[in-house]
Amino acid sequence: MIYINLIYEDDLSEMVMVHILNQFNNKFHIANSYPGHGFGYLKTNIRGFNQASSIIPHFMLTDLDNYICPTELINDWINFTVNPNFIFRIAVKEVESWLLADIEGLSEFLRVSPNNFPLQPEIEIDPKNKLIQLARRSRLRKIREDIVPINDNATIGPNYNGCLIEFIVKKWDIQKAMQRSSSLLSAINKLNQFTIP
Repeated sequence: MIYINLIYEDDLSEMVMVHILNQFNNKFHIANSYPGHGFGYLKTNIRGFNQASSIIPHFMLTDLDNYICPTELINDWINFTVNPNFIFRIAVKEVESWLLADIEGLSEFLRVSPNNFPLQPEIEIDPKNKLIQLARRSRLRKIREDIVPINDNATIGPNYNGCLIEFIVKKWDIQKAMQRSSSLLSAINKLNQFTIP
């Protein structure tokens, strides 16, 4: 068993990481978690987490957001030698795109026709907004109330994370999502190949 620390932007990303690690049949055990409440904490402390990886492996997940491509983000964040025990992955463009990639599961959960879903979620300009627009179409009032912003001052619904975490735990099919998300597939492959030197 490999003990590993997690670093992430928000609660949704944390649950995605936990669910992914759970697919590896007890290969990984989460030792500590470090919530960033946005990418700023991750970017500022990435060098320190990389150094700490010499003691215990660290798995950091961030969103691509406004960077043009993962290489641009990596060049901006990393100007040091990456420790082999530091697993740094980027969700293109946001972790929501990894959820959208499971069209069948998310369609059933939201009660929205799969015909409304993007076939290539990683090229969506704003995956989070796309997910919210899908939730607006939901036949379930609770989904709409949880995910859709209640007014113009809000960017997400009052139970956005809670509702989508329920989807991750109960419905998210990583195997299906990997087929439509190359960044998710890359993350899975990296973890699958990872061993402690």
